[in-house]
Amino acid sequence: MIDSLAAAWMRVSTLAAVVAIVFATIVAAHPAGSAEAGRPLDKAPDGRKLVLTFFEDFDRFRPYDEQTHMGVWRTTFGAARGDEIDQRTLKSNGELQYYVDPGMPHADGPFPIDPFRTHDGVLEISANRTPPELRGRLGGYRYTSGLITTQPSFQQQYGYFEMRALLPKGKGLWPAFWMLPSDLSWPPEIDILESLGDPTRVFLTLHSTVASPPSVEARTPTPGFHVFAASWDAENVIWYIDGHEVARQPTPKDMHRPMYLLANLAVGGHWAGAPDSTTRLPATLTIDYIRAYRFGS
Repeated sequence: MIDSLAAAWMRVSTLAAVVAIVFATIVAAHPAGSAEAGRPLDKAPDGRKLVLTFFEDFDRFRPYDEQTHMGVWRTTFGAARGDEIDQRTLKSNGELQYYVDPGMPHADGPFPIDPFRTHDGVLEISANRTPPELRGRLGGYRYTSGLITTQPSFQQQYGYFEMRALLPKGKGLWPAFWMLPSDLSWPPEIDILESLGDPTRVFLTLHSTVASPPSVEARTPTPGFHVFAASWDAENVIWYIDGHEVARQPTPKDMHRPMYLLANLAVGGHWAGAPDSTTRLPATLTIDYIRAYRFGS
């Protein structure tokens, strides 16, 4: 499973040659905490009725407890198995971060780095340099960051999935909002959003065993909060930014199974490149909410 996850994020240097670029005119998003931003949708942008099935507004952070099976967010790529490093980074991507959380074992008690902070109804996932005294514990990885997934708590086949977020700026920063099959196979994969250090440029991608659709690049006019969403049904996957369609592709034949949600802030990698002297750390992916809906009758 972990090898497949690593492959899921592999990008090659020739990606730009197959990227279809879409320049989207996006209206300004509402600021975090506004009434407009907090209101769940009744209808999808194409007019279909929506029924809310998952809603996280991050008034507090609810990590999943492997012992009690309570909570929402798992902070690794799966329940502990094998090499811990494989649960906390994607080595085949060449990523430079180690995903940490306060529940990690530590000789002196609770792990001293917490990449998750909630305040004013948002979740901040922060990436930073690893303190020298912790590098040995973290396999020599130079950066720490955070990952959240609903793999143990929520999965769904088809629907409308959205995240309202403020993306970080800086070379080597790789925030993402994506979906993977709940049966832990790969592919398929739906990348609702990936960004490479420029909040005004995002990449939208499907991974499949039976189709090879190109990635799509979409633009936003400002680096502020935006709603990144995907509508997925048996016929199509359609991407939206702030309710405006920016791309669509036919649903591959292997993309008809329940999937779960992931959001993370990776650092470095073959595609994103390493941070440099212009990258300001700590860097933060700020999430206002994550929601899922099923299509109503």
